[in-house]
Amino acid sequence: MTFYKDGYLIVRGLLDTKDALDLGAHLKKRESLNQGMKDDKQAPLSTSFYSDSISSAKQMELLSKIEKHIGLELFKTYNYARIYKKGSILRIHRDREACEISLTMDLGGDKWDVWLLDRNENPIKVQLNPGDVLIYRGCEIWHWRSKFEGEEHIQVFMHYVDKYGPYAWAKDDKRENK
Repeated sequence: MTFYKDGYLIVRGLLDTKDALDLGAHLKKRESLNQGMKDDKQAPLSTSFYSDSISSAKQMELLSKIEKHIGLELFKTYNYARIYKKGSILRIHRDREACEISLTMDLGGDKWDVWLLDRNENPIKVQLNPGDVLIYRGCEIWHWRSKFEGEEHIQVFMHYVDKYGPYAWAKDDKRENK
């Protein structure tokens, strides 16, 4: 499997398990202080965080590792974390241009599979542990999660664009609804 050929790649332990769980704990603390967004239309039962400062620092820290795994030079755009609750569903979708190269990382909680359609439209189930990531072409690869049966799951999405690709203009994502 290669990112170039398949459009996605699973990397085990990209972030140390303890660091992943610490990031999840940081987001839980922010949730307890009512600092997250509760009106996420894509996942209404969840608490969301757009470009959290600690997540942004991790995003930059991991940049060179990600580039080595996928063979591209990248600009970061933004990150988006969620604390999903029982009954959450993430419907099948593709992402906007600022998510050309997307990464989803498990930060703890109950297990919840990620699904994607490969380039031959075969459904692929991906199981991650804290610190593991799924890197995928967010604008190209359809992805989703079925109804969550656990109590809570914490996830961060880190988004990038190819420095020399058609969406390089999305560098540092200037989205207004932060």
